[in-house]
Amino acid sequence: MRGLVTFFLSILILIGLFFYDVLPELSLEKEPSETKLEYIEEPLRIPDDALSNWMGKDIESFKKQWGEPDRIDPSAYGYDWFIYGSKSPKGYLQAGVLEGKVVTLFAIGSELNTQPFTIGNSSNSIIQKYEIKSDITINEGEEFFRFELSEQEILLRPLIKVGNDVWVQLYFDKFTNQLSSVRYVTSEILLIQRPYSIVYRGELPADEKLSEEDQAKIDNSEEHQIFELTNIIRLKNNKIPLQWEESTSEVAFLHSKDMNEQQYFSHESKDGRTLSDRLQKGNVSFLQAGENIAANYTDGIAAVEGWMNSEGHRKTLLNNEYTHLGVGVYKKYYTQNFLIPAE
Repeated sequence: MRGLVTFFLSILILIGLFFYDVLPELSLEKEPSETKLEYIEEPLRIPDDALSNWMGKDIESFKKQWGEPDRIDPSAYGYDWFIYGSKSPKGYLQAGVLEGKVVTLFAIGSELNTQPFTIGNSSNSIIQKYEIKSDITINEGEEFFRFELSEQEILLRPLIKVGNDVWVQLYFDKFTNQLSSVRYVTSEILLIQRPYSIVYRGELPADEKLSEEDQAKIDNSEEHQIFELTNIIRLKNNKIPLQWEESTSEVAFLHSKDMNEQQYFSHESKDGRTLSDRLQKGNVSFLQAGENIAANYTDGIAAVEGWMNSEGHRKTLLNNEYTHLGVGVYKKYYTQNFLIPAE
């Protein structure tokens, strides 16, 4: 049985005055609404030019349509991410390629055709039209695998079948009630990632054993993906993009590594060090700094969407005053350090 484990805290540090703003443990529960939605089921109509139709296609055909990627990043799940639109956020797309085939797609760019689930559309309009189940079974002969979604997961990141062996995971923004992004996956990748609690009979795909060198490459790739996604979301919310700060990224990485190795989850290290202490030790001068942390998400994509559905972390990520960002990832521990550098 594997479940999603998420805990979050937030900290704000001001020059000359340091204090913790400790948030309650993150809850994905949606506040009760007075509006009752009437469910009107509609057939799932996917246009021929919709992004999901590229699932299962060979990468050479994909590149004829989309061109060469900005870069290729490794993932922890066997496929490589082909990154598109890093310099044009409205077209930002990640295509996961395994053995020459597209096995997963992540889209957050507003100009991408993700119909019938259009990014920016009301989450209520989608929930009204399409059946969203709490139990989803993937049959494999005598074996069976059933994902069990909680009420919060149904409201914030439901899973819908969109084709033969193809699923879409919808990321909803509970503060705007809009569709933030979509992730398409095959059944095989879904079973490898296991983003929800699962009940099964049979044998689950084994976790890939990674060398330290391969893990380091994956962690580095996720750091840059988190940085890019953060700026895309800031632009969507009319905020100025942040600049990458290498020294701060090293501080963030060391905190993620320390949390993993010491098996804790906190803004305060086990030896009592705070964000201020860590930045000072890393020779990072700052006027103001803030930190977001997350753990045990599927990947950096899911971590960013999780931060955006937590009020304190969202405020930090969208803070008007921060100008620089450092990101550190170590084996599913994620740290963002935001700051205003000292003059």
